[in-house]
Amino acid sequence: MVFFYALRTIPVLLEICEDIKKMCPSAWFLNYTNPMAMNTWAMIKYGYRKVVGLCHSIQGTAWQMSNYIGVPFEEIYYWAGGINHMAWFLEFKRNGKDLYPQLFEAMKKPEIFKKDPVRFEIMKHFGYFVSESSFHMAEYVPYFNKRKELIEKYNTHGWIYLEVCKNGYDPATEKLKREAEGKEKIEIGRSNEYCAYIINALETGEIFRFNGNVLNEGLIDNLPYGCCVEVPCFAEKENIRPVKIGNLPPQCAALNKLNINVQELAVEGAVKRRKSFVYQAIALDPLTSAVSSLEEIKKMVDEMFEKEKEYLPEFRD
Repeated sequence: MVFFYALRTIPVLLEICEDIKKMCPSAWFLNYTNPMAMNTWAMIKYGYRKVVGLCHSIQGTAWQMSNYIGVPFEEIYYWAGGINHMAWFLEFKRNGKDLYPQLFEAMKKPEIFKKDPVRFEIMKHFGYFVSESSFHMAEYVPYFNKRKELIEKYNTHGWIYLEVCKNGYDPATEKLKREAEGKEKIEIGRSNEYCAYIINALETGEIFRFNGNVLNEGLIDNLPYGCCVEVPCFAEKENIRPVKIGNLPPQCAALNKLNINVQELAVEGAVKRRKSFVYQAIALDPLTSAVSSLEEIKKMVDEMFEKEKEYLPEFRD
């Protein structure tokens, strides 16, 4: 469960923040650790200011969108903002022309729709394409994973870590093992991940634009001040500068707020070691509340705390 992932991880990240303040107080902390919004929010609010959270969902989604409509990725322009795993493509253009009409047309083709059914369904009803995969997006809203027939219709393919653990085999991990053992050549080169480009910009001043996770300090007006948002940022000489988005479309902001409420309580629960905040965060989770009663949620959370008591000491009610 993502909440308990945050409860275990946030204290460790805050310890790292303390080390940075002592050893390299001007450094930037580039965080790839999930759950991104909760971890980054906790670090910046309670640990260290110069933190930016990085994810590959924005650039990866832009590439997918361009493929759905048959336009070269290099020729598209996009502008996205929201929260991590639920950022909205507010602009999607080619040579100044809006590509959304083409995306809506592509969605009508069954062979295209089935590649991304949850995100196309969200776009159909809310008007904008969202940044996380169909498999993940279904976890953040109450519409798709609450009944077997809906799961079979919209969400049949994805990567489940529990199944990887049960099977004892992960292709990516096995590839790394073969490379480490010298059985396979290590290919060296830049991927579409942001980190190397950001480091280059911080050191050389060669400006690089990316989407980063930072605190909402006047960046998105219709999301709560101080929450963690994912917005365009510019990496430049020794600095990372987030860009003001303004207002999101109200329906998009509304979906973001459902998850921001959850993230805030989870952060406070992790930092203040309060079980009550954790119960409340999980009770407010859109998918959990769609399928479970408050009593069932309380029982489930108690069971999780009991199972993880070795890793989560000193929690009080």
